[in-house]
Amino acid sequence: MGEPQPIHHQLLVAFSHSNRAMLSRSRAAGLKPGQPKVLEYVVFHEGCSQRDIARACVMDKSTVTSVVTRMEEEGLLERRARPGDRREVEIRLTRPGRDAAEKVLRYRDEVDDIAWGNLTHEERTELSALLARVIHHFEDAEEKGR
Repeated sequence: MGEPQPIHHQLLVAFSHSNRAMLSRSRAAGLKPGQPKVLEYVVFHEGCSQRDIARACVMDKSTVTSVVTRMEEEGLLERRARPGDRREVEIRLTRPGRDAAEKVLRYRDEVDDIAWGNLTHEERTELSALLARVIHHFEDAEEKGR
């Protein structure tokens, strides 16, 4: 099998292909960059905060603010004061936002099908577990300032 290829490069190439596939699909639905992953997160975490979105989607807080603001202006999301703590704002999908999120989930499944290709269930499970470990390594290094 030989030596493994540099993982950094492999991750970049895989991300580029995946991102391009998602962007082409979501652009056709009128979504802008950043919006699909926010919709995908919010559909499963209704009432989340912008901080939650930033953390889960690995986005800068200022980027999340601008993406959420644009999505609110486009009628996909709404911000509401959190019951019991009016200083906290929660993010909720509107009906058009829910429809857009359903499209994003279909696109996600299409892109995942391309990525998984003919990998067996066992290979998929192993790759998923290995990538989770790689992600953990990066998160751990970021926490330690490396």
